[in-house]
Amino acid sequence: MNEYTQIKKYVTDTMFRCLAGISLAVIVGNLNGLAMAQTPMQTDGGHITASDATAIQLFRVAGKIDKAMLERFDNAIKTNRAISGLEFDNVMDSREIDLDAVMGLHDRIKQYHLSTAARGLCIGSCALLFMTGYTRTILPSARTGTTRVGLRPLVNQYNEFMTEQTNELITEIIKRSDGKITLEFMEKIYRVRDEIASLMIQYHTGKNDIQVIFLERGGEKLQPVEPSTAEGLGLKIGT
Repeated sequence: MNEYTQIKKYVTDTMFRCLAGISLAVIVGNLNGLAMAQTPMQTDGGHITASDATAIQLFRVAGKIDKAMLERFDNAIKTNRAISGLEFDNVMDSREIDLDAVMGLHDRIKQYHLSTAARGLCIGSCALLFMTGYTRTILPSARTGTTRVGLRPLVNQYNEFMTEQTNELITEIIKRSDGKITLEFMEKIYRVRDEIASLMIQYHTGKNDIQVIFLERGGEKLQPVEPSTAEGLGLKIGT
């Protein structure tokens, strides 16, 4: 099975589960697994697991971005100001995006100059927030070896684009990339027409670089997009 066939299988399975009304947690659990071991440089809810006090400490965001997650982050950084980044680990939007939490986390990224990392699936608001980090690192999924960052506009409960907030994040993304990411590149996300379509950045363990594709028509059409290198997008690849 080649990589494009694997992508089609992923999006088809995801669409089926969405239409079946299965919860976000089940979708993420079935795709890449929620029980991910913390890396030696993570903190979750204030619990430090780093053995090296000089290591970058990442606050782990898993499952979804909501008010409870934002409160955990606020409590964690109050007690541990060494936190300098966020690791998004299998994060996808639910049917109704918690816009206050998403934009609140965006404010924290700017306030604390946080770096970001993505592992596994990082779709929708997760992808937009990941791309606003002061440094942005794609990590391999511990279970599947593949990380996919799917850029889509923020949408409301009626599946309508929230252009004001999305454009605010796009402006930050371009700024963080030092101009490597262009407005033309980011505006491709407004071409999505279904719950699966996205401008997707993906990394497979063992590969030298990322791939960038545009998924459309329920994942049936895959279009390569340039730039298609980590350097070209101002990203780093972690191990």
